[in-house]
Amino acid sequence: MWLPLVLAFAQAAVTPELRQHVEAGLKARAAGDLDTAVREFRRVAELAPDLAAAHVNLGSVLFQKRAYGEAIPPFRRALELNAELPGAHQMLGTALLAQGDAAGAVPHLEQAKVNDLLGIARIEPGKTRDAVDRLEAALLERPNDPDLLYYLSQAHGRLSKSLFDSLHAQLNGATRTQQMLGEAAAAAGQREQAAKHFEAALASRPNLRGVHLALGELQVAAGNYEQVEREFRAETKLAPASAVAAYQLGNMLLNLGRAKEALPELERSARLRADMPETALALGKAHAALGESAKAETALQQVLKLEPASALAEAAHLQLAQLYRKLGRAADADRELQALRKLRQQPEAMRK
Repeated sequence: MWLPLVLAFAQAAVTPELRQHVEAGLKARAAGDLDTAVREFRRVAELAPDLAAAHVNLGSVLFQKRAYGEAIPPFRRALELNAELPGAHQMLGTALLAQGDAAGAVPHLEQAKVNDLLGIARIEPGKTRDAVDRLEAALLERPNDPDLLYYLSQAHGRLSKSLFDSLHAQLNGATRTQQMLGEAAAAAGQREQAAKHFEAALASRPNLRGVHLALGELQVAAGNYEQVEREFRAETKLAPASAVAAYQLGNMLLNLGRAKEALPELERSARLRADMPETALALGKAHAALGESAKAETALQQVLKLEPASALAEAAHLQLAQLYRKLGRAADADRELQALRKLRQQPEAMRK
């Protein structure tokens, strides 16, 4: 934003006093002395009140100081004098947003075409669908930006609430309302309340997919494995093409030591979806339990292809090490243990 000021004064008739303040302001700003820069540019704006660049550069240094409230009037004045001044709309929109004036910020951010800030601004007035779209677009360019992740989660949360309120208001939405209330209660750890909502949903629509799985997961936490099996089997009957349902049933049977019964369900899950590392890991364990070493090795290697750095990968390395040790392949077992140790040394965020 300093170039327009230099060019503007190069093209204008300036007094020695005005030039002196411009040069002093630029020098102070370059040295990081922002307080002095503000004083100098205030004087520049007083001496050249009709020069847009004078006001925008005063606003810029105030913006740099994060004195957003003070920066707003100079930016407004600059845009009154020159509505096309580079960067002014973006900084004014950002300053307004920082002050909590989302509605006032939007026109300037739209002019500047700043998707991420527009997404943030759209959260406040309830334009959550637009906010989600813009923030997701920005996240594609900066996937690990913590601010974008935070605001996108806020936008999704508000959009979810808006959709739930709309669903709850519909006379024919009672079944799905019960399902959503059950999911919310389950997420909060309120198992009994969640079960009541899920059962109410099934009572009104017995063929509702996903609810038996949710009920089964609640029973896993309570240790009621007979009920777990009934719920998971009910889900596989309702949704025979669901790889997740087949995996859940197979994995539950495997954890109960019933590997022979688990294997057909896990193999069916793998046929339905070849990209589920959870299924591959469970298959590896099932084959190993049944003494089918070659098949176990293939399945566990598939886990590492799908997820080379995760908690599932750790489990696969450990299972492979145990398998190789049992087969007398000590060098291979040591290699897997070394890979496991290396993986565990990585930061937790890299092993999700």
